[in-house]
Amino acid sequence: MADLSVVENGDEQRYELRGDSGAVLGYLEYLEREDFYVLPHTEVDRSLRGQGWGDRLVRHALDDLRAKGVKAYPTCPFVDRWIQRHEEYEDLRYQP
Repeated sequence: MADLSVVENGDEQRYELRGDSGAVLGYLEYLEREDFYVLPHTEVDRSLRGQGWGDRLVRHALDDLRAKGVKAYPTCPFVDRWIQRHEEYEDLRYQP
């Protein structure tokens, strides 16, 4: 399972963790707002948990939001804790 990639699926409003066959093995949902993106839910296939794939998924999504100049409003506890542990991403946190 080493050939996983993270891609944005704009139609589904989520970032997806995909296997080499294209199967979706995880995702981070977003809700696009005018000034920020709400990040309400992250899910990773049970077979991949504990291997750092959730971290890679969140990092990719936040790096993409940074590149777009968009702030993140994490309501997903996993994403919220991830940002707390990686203070270099705190500047992306939307403050209502």
